[in-house]
Amino acid sequence: MKRVVILILCLFFLQACKEKNIQIEIPDSTGNVEAPQSLPSDVDNAPSKKIPTLQFDRSVFHSVIGWLSDDEILFILMENGEWTVQSYTLSTETWKSIYATKTPIIQGEIHPGKEMILLHTSSNSSSAEVILLHKDGYVLQSLLFESAEIYMNWHPENPNLIAFTTFYEDWTYDTFIYDGTTQNLKTIEVDNPFIKWYDDNRLMVFKWNESSLDGSDLLLYSIKDEVLEETDWNHLLDVQNLGKSMLYITINEQKDLFEYRLEEKETSRVFEWTSPAVSNYSEWVVPNMSVVQPDKLIILQSKKAGNLDEYTDKSVLSSISLDGAKQFGELGDGPIDCSPNGAVCLGGYEKENWIQLDPFQEQAWLELKE
Repeated sequence: MKRVVILILCLFFLQACKEKNIQIEIPDSTGNVEAPQSLPSDVDNAPSKKIPTLQFDRSVFHSVIGWLSDDEILFILMENGEWTVQSYTLSTETWKSIYATKTPIIQGEIHPGKEMILLHTSSNSSSAEVILLHKDGYVLQSLLFESAEIYMNWHPENPNLIAFTTFYEDWTYDTFIYDGTTQNLKTIEVDNPFIKWYDDNRLMVFKWNESSLDGSDLLLYSIKDEVLEETDWNHLLDVQNLGKSMLYITINEQKDLFEYRLEEKETSRVFEWTSPAVSNYSEWVVPNMSVVQPDKLIILQSKKAGNLDEYTDKSVLSSISLDGAKQFGELGDGPIDCSPNGAVCLGGYEKENWIQLDPFQEQAWLELKE
């Protein structure tokens, strides 16, 4: 028996949640909502109009979700026992409260279409609730799982399609496909829990070789027919579905190179390039990247091959599209999350660094006070 309980809350276009432990705040017509007392509503200390600075108490700040638009950044904050999702508008230096709950928010994700937000919430180690929000803050649907450890993959073009894998203490897992249009949660049996959407009807399943340094073979799982189809792809390290295009990353061990292929779906137009390969002895370390458009990404690539523990050089930050590549500058390696227009990236494990691409400039923009 699959250990999941589905709670579908058909709250389309409602303005309030009936659960007493959850509040949904709908912003007023001005869009300006007072921030918590320990949060600033101004950026007087910003070094320039282009690079803001914000200060938070460490006890209040949880995480930066990411870019809701070129001008809005979403945060998860916690104060006085309440967890909130708030947006900060850069041009007006104002805060807007989008959603509030008493249940801890583990993580958030913004769909590439920028209309929906996914929240993973949990108050214990044995269950979790996944909440789908409209960007204005009202709950669209909610799912309850009997596991707090969840992997999720959101279809980049269809926000109604989400793949879930739930993990349990005995190292077992269950994998599900959720279709929001029919409110149907379907169990599937696959050998690799970390599946990704290939299109509306098929999922990518990675069949890893005995040594992870040899990469994986790509299989496609038909949701309708429940069968696996082989492909010609092997030695794969990762595949990214950008929406209008696919990015394939393979390893060339003989040359110590990562090989990339960005391919447009409708026309098969292609851009290919390579970068030096980096490993941590047991596996290859795929470069950090951020998808900014359905056919464009920004990526950090090493300047030379080697082992991660011994690598001290900075990496090269570049934008990649079907028209080619453009280099901006060098950064220390780490996660990046870039604005939809590709003008600014947030860097670091807490997205604490503001990286302006043209002209290239990096500066801390979040100050977390203990």
